[in-house]
Amino acid sequence: MMETNPLRKIVLILILSQIFLIPAYCQTPDSVQVSTPIWSNQAGTRDVLVQCSGDGKYVVSGSDTGILRMYDQTGKTHWTFQREGKMVRSIAISDGGEYVGAVFLNPDAPSYHADGEILFFNRAGDILWNYADDYTVERIALSDDGNSIYVSGSPKLYSFDRNGTLIRINESQGRTWVLVVSSDGSYAMAGGTITERIHVAGSQTPANRIYAVEKDGTIPWNYSTKQKINSIGISADADTIVNAAGYELSSFTRNGTLRWQLNSGPDITSVAVSSDGEYTAAGSQFYARLFNRTGSLMWRYEYDGFVHDVGISEDGKLIIAGASGGLYAFDQQGNILWNYPTPKAIRHVSMAKSGEYFAAGTADTVYFFNRGGTTKIIEIPTAEQSISPDIVSVNISSPATAPTRSAPLPFMIPLAALGILGVFAGVFRR
Repeated sequence: MMETNPLRKIVLILILSQIFLIPAYCQTPDSVQVSTPIWSNQAGTRDVLVQCSGDGKYVVSGSDTGILRMYDQTGKTHWTFQREGKMVRSIAISDGGEYVGAVFLNPDAPSYHADGEILFFNRAGDILWNYADDYTVERIALSDDGNSIYVSGSPKLYSFDRNGTLIRINESQGRTWVLVVSSDGSYAMAGGTITERIHVAGSQTPANRIYAVEKDGTIPWNYSTKQKINSIGISADADTIVNAAGYELSSFTRNGTLRWQLNSGPDITSVAVSSDGEYTAAGSQFYARLFNRTGSLMWRYEYDGFVHDVGISEDGKLIIAGASGGLYAFDQQGNILWNYPTPKAIRHVSMAKSGEYFAAGTADTVYFFNRGGTTKIIEIPTAEQSISPDIVSVNISSPATAPTRSAPLPFMIPLAALGILGVFAGVFRR
């Protein structure tokens, strides 16, 4: 009988184990399912903002041409409003689409005095109230019921109730261009650039700061950073707040306690937090990433370009990324469900809470999608109903960490395969 070398058996076992331990990668872009939007509409020329109502039944778009438009989920235009000579700087919609808030400003005016105007509409497109200020107004955010309205500007922070009553004005000491609000409207986070006085002959230096703002206008805490603030994510109850400042990603509790912080490039363009605060999606140049509550990286998708904006469903099981070349939809493990190529970069995304519907905006067009990437209008099931087969259902037990996932097949895999073949040849050539 032929003598069996125990060393050969050990080597063979090790080789086979390494083959099966090679991490699985996402599909290449050529093999990813291409989706189709339910509808699209040209709505601007340079920058189209989008907001999807929490129930997914309505979409609002705003553009650089000063046009504000409300659609239903079939693409039918409910109403259109235009402010001549101004641009739509920010938009917001209540959970059921009953109320819409918009900020208009003069794009040709000085940065701090751009004739800011706040308009508040009902679902029919009637103007319920407006508020004008000589100063620049940057962002608007609404609570789910539309009863709490927060507005950030330069250099002011405003809070209103649904009737347009001004609750309070705070001085932000700079330009505040990022704003998010909790679901019940009791808490908001605003961020931007301020000017701080330093002890060198009374000179001033720019800095960056985020502010927590309560419904009565009280500012319970703030946080300063050297990095430019690009985006803030907030959970439904404001217990998880994630700030993206340059390449610095910081997670805070509602009272301002720092939970975790990551510092690694490239600069983060956008963050979104699931309703329960368990998951944070982040976009940047080259990457879309998902983190868990403790800041551990669950997965990373490599992309040859910019991921400009991200969205996440309330349960964290669906993530969308608006990128230089289109829209991508991921499940909780980082697998691409589908993508939709667009001729221009998608810069803004907005998702219904359930993730069944979402909107995306490019320089000139608004797109509306369902979760499955088809043209169907899907009736969102209640708790008593079963999930429709047309809806992509994800049931995943998420690990604390997951392998990096990449669009192109990494060059190391072919090299590893060649190396394995070489070892096989060396072990068994005698």
